Amino acid sequence: MTGSGPRLALVGAEVLAVPKSATEPSEDAAALDPARGLIAVSDGATRALASGPWARCLVSRFVARPPDGFDAPALSGWVRAAAEEWSRCVRLPPQAPPYLWDAVERGSYATLLGLVTEPAPPGADTLRWKAVAVGDTCLVTLRADAPTLSFPLHRPEQFTSAPALLPTSATALPDAVTAARVTTGAGAAGDDLLVMTDALARWALTETAHGPHVWRFLRRCDEADLTAKVRALWRRGELEEDDITLVRCRVAQV
Repeated sequence: MTGSGPRLALVGAEVLAVPKSATEPSEDAAALDPARGLIAVSDGATRALASGPWARCLVSRFVARPPDGFDAPALSGWVRAAAEEWSRCVRLPPQAPPYLWDAVERGSYATLLGLVTEPAPPGADTLRWKAVAVGDTCLVTLRADAPTLSFPLHRPEQFTSAPALLPTSATALPDAVTAARVTTGAGAAGDDLLVMTDALARWALTETAHGPHVWRFLRRCDEADLTAKVRALWRRGELEEDDITLVRCRVAQV
């Protein structure tokens, strides 16, 4: 249905984060522009050089200047531009030791989940979106506390210790962009969109076998609730001790 009247858009967008360390910066990053319908979440590889800054470069660039397309050529050019920004962030002084120069040459790695919505005309009953994923950061869409999609992974056993990653290195880039996964969807008023880094996504997909309580919690918790829950799960060994990031928003009429 189209015509005049209210239109659908993303509302209530927020980022909830629980860092694994109180003394070290998180390697996760998230950026949002709900007015333009853009969401990006990235998880920097723990053992890679300056992976937190690389994750931040990816999400900030996605929201400021998203790729022209999600095909391999468009993604490759877009990642190269983001890698140039990262290189400026990690520029070394001439007297830096050789091992640091070697590390910069090897570069950094991070996942990416990026989502773009199509502007909905007034009166439309769905908000269409397109998402790209490299790695195990996941998008889950909910309708009435029930998942309607989990992308790019939908079962806990699909998570591994070696996910696909976007590199800063031009040499590694061709293989990385071929690992990109793309999907499309449409949300109705009242649907929720959750984007989660891997540890939280894996736990949630495990818990969903026991009913919808996990999705009710993730839809409604505030950052204090999430922090308390994550720390309790860490103590019980039920959740990997990793940086946790949850981005959520809802489709609604505006």
